Order: sequence, then structure tokens, then C-alpha cells
Amino acid sequence: MSNQDLDVDAIKRLVDDLSGKLGELPGDSSKLAELRAELSQLSDIVHGPEAQHSWIADRLKSVENVFEHAATELLADGVKASVYLAEIGRILGVR
Repeated sequence: MSNQDLDVDAIKRLVDDLSGKLGELPGDSSKLAELRAELSQLSDIVHGPEAQHSWIADRLKSVENVFEHAATELLADGVKASVYLAEIGRILGVR
């Protein structure tokens, strides 16, 4: 998938939804803190005035990587990582 094919609106919805879910979770483990920080950076990019698709794709891949490493912890907190990972993969064109 070309960076020009990114569905920025879908990414915004994903970021907003996941940020909300993570905001509801108790605790602040290092994995959750890292994921929240990555999502914050992605949110800044996609909601910014000069959102470059290459920046969005790179940050989304970073979020995906951190999310994969935090999946077990998130599942214990009731967050279904597979749903979000599937959506990220769909947006990036890899799943």
C-alpha cells in the first residue's frame, strides 16, 4: 500500500478510540506508558495541519509494534488487542 492510500479518517477514529480505552485503564506500567506516548505522537500528527502520510505510516507501524508487545497486559485489562492490531494491519495494507 502506498502512503498516499492511507485512510487518515480511519486512523483518527482508531487513535481516538484506543486513546479512550487506554485512558480508562488503571495503572501505568511501562508498556502502557509507552503505548500511550506512541498514540499521543500519532494523534498529534494525524490531527495536525501538515499531516504527511509517510510520518503517519511510520508512527502507525511503531504503535503496532508497541501494541503487539503489550497485548497480553492489555487483554488482562479487558482490551482486545487483536481487534486493534487487525485494524492497524488493514489500514497499513498488511492484513
